[in-house]
Amino acid sequence: MPGERYFAVRDRLSELLGWIGDLSREVALEDEPDRPAPVLARPILIAAIGEVNAGKSSVLNALAGTEICPTSSLPLTAEVRLYRHGGVESDNPVQEQLVELRRPLDYLRNFDLLDTPGTNSKLNGHAAISEPFLEHADLILVVFTAENPWTAATWDAVSRLSPQALERTALVVQRIDLKQPQDIPIILGHMRDLSLKRLGKEIPIFPVAARHALEAKRAEPFNSDQWRSSRFSDFENYISERICESMDRRQVLHDGWHHAARTLRRLENHFDGQRRGMADDSYFLGNIEREMDALRDSSLLAAPEAMGAALERYRSEVDRVLRNLRSRLGWWRSLARLFSGDGTAAEVETAFAARMQEVAIGFGRDDAARLVDACNQQWESVRPQIRERMGIEPGPCAIAGEAREGIVTRFVARLEKAVPQALASLRVRGVLDPLVRRRNSSLKGFTAIGLLLVIGAGACGTFGSQHIALSLLIAAVAVFFLAAVIAWVTGSRITANYKERLLAGAPTFADGLKAHHGEAIRFLFRDYSGSLLEVRRRLASERALLQPRLERSNSLYIALKSVELDL
Repeated sequence: MPGERYFAVRDRLSELLGWIGDLSREVALEDEPDRPAPVLARPILIAAIGEVNAGKSSVLNALAGTEICPTSSLPLTAEVRLYRHGGVESDNPVQEQLVELRRPLDYLRNFDLLDTPGTNSKLNGHAAISEPFLEHADLILVVFTAENPWTAATWDAVSRLSPQALERTALVVQRIDLKQPQDIPIILGHMRDLSLKRLGKEIPIFPVAARHALEAKRAEPFNSDQWRSSRFSDFENYISERICESMDRRQVLHDGWHHAARTLRRLENHFDGQRRGMADDSYFLGNIEREMDALRDSSLLAAPEAMGAALERYRSEVDRVLRNLRSRLGWWRSLARLFSGDGTAAEVETAFAARMQEVAIGFGRDDAARLVDACNQQWESVRPQIRERMGIEPGPCAIAGEAREGIVTRFVARLEKAVPQALASLRVRGVLDPLVRRRNSSLKGFTAIGLLLVIGAGACGTFGSQHIALSLLIAAVAVFFLAAVIAWVTGSRITANYKERLLAGAPTFADGLKAHHGEAIRFLFRDYSGSLLEVRRRLASERALLQPRLERSNSLYIALKSVELDL
């Protein structure tokens, strides 16, 4: 096919422009309304003019390699026919004496062929229709027959062409196979003389045998002897040179190349802007994360102060437990338990453990609520900044709203786990039991002595020894009074010792909660940092999309540089 080098470069450049356009649309790069992409796929227009039966259709058929134009010894072309590529074969009248014929022929993807009635045709009007095509044709073929290469009508038609059209004109002497070889140089000489005389310049002249060229192309295998005899090779080489050296066509390719290069530069600027924007966004998010970390660190530093509230609750619960213990160590309740069994120590210690669990829960809920409120307050100040800076709606705080109760529950659960360990470190379990046992043993002895004295007084009274009975009764009262005093003194002492032990253990209890309290704070802020999860995901997604686009842009740039070498 003539012009293969041109079409190869054009197709590569068209493909690159398509890929660059795809990438531009993918990243929503705005078009340049004043610089539209040049149309590279415009086919080469080859127009054939000449007298009736000069062989115009045969020349076009030989170029196409198939009989797309009807040929006969009788005139067949009664109107101007424009052959173009189409998926379905169709004949479409455009206007009177102008028909557009679509044919599914690969050759027509690159060439439009214009077949005209004879310059000496009796039909009127076709010259006016052909003239605009001739002025814009890439190549005008003026076809003569070898039998009569000096027909006046054809030379008159050529004389009417503009100087610009003449630059794209070639003379074709058809059917040279009907002439003797020695006659051909003479014919060509006469035509050169006519060209100089009629046009003032020498137009390229090609003697051909179009029928032989067509048969050689259609032969299986290709008939090289017939091809040489057709002398069509020089003619097609000339067409290739005209196509490849055409300034208009080269300018279109250059315009396409410059459009592609300009678009790639715009894409590069766009990607650079994206990279800078992402870097700024990363720095911006880093500042927000540092603010979150600062709030977390300040919360951890303030944890001992927050634990002070837990200690206050601890001390108030100690007072409540001690009141319960004093009540249980009273004289009458102690006396009653001498006969029913005394579980004071276990009950008090169990109540103390339960109260400490409630202390941890209450403190945990209050402290978690305080931290959630602080995080939510910070987030509400950060959220509009993200919206304004990045154009992303980050949503509500991850630990506020519906998620708040779950966050508080998990915070409290971590503190609850620390209570048994903290109580164990106090070493108060089992402290009361030996003290209460010793006290009960003393009280049992005094109670037994008092009861024996009462029984003795009763016996003496029965036998009439009133003085002895009275003495024994007074002694019994004294023993019971002494037992009551001992019960009060020992109860107060046990309560005081237990209070001292519990109050001294307050820092130990706080230390037992401290590690779990810090862990609970860290987990709460980890959940709080999830507020940025959607923003981080969007930024990571943009980064993931940018890298392959950069690689595509670089590949397109390298491919475009290789096309530049061909240009």
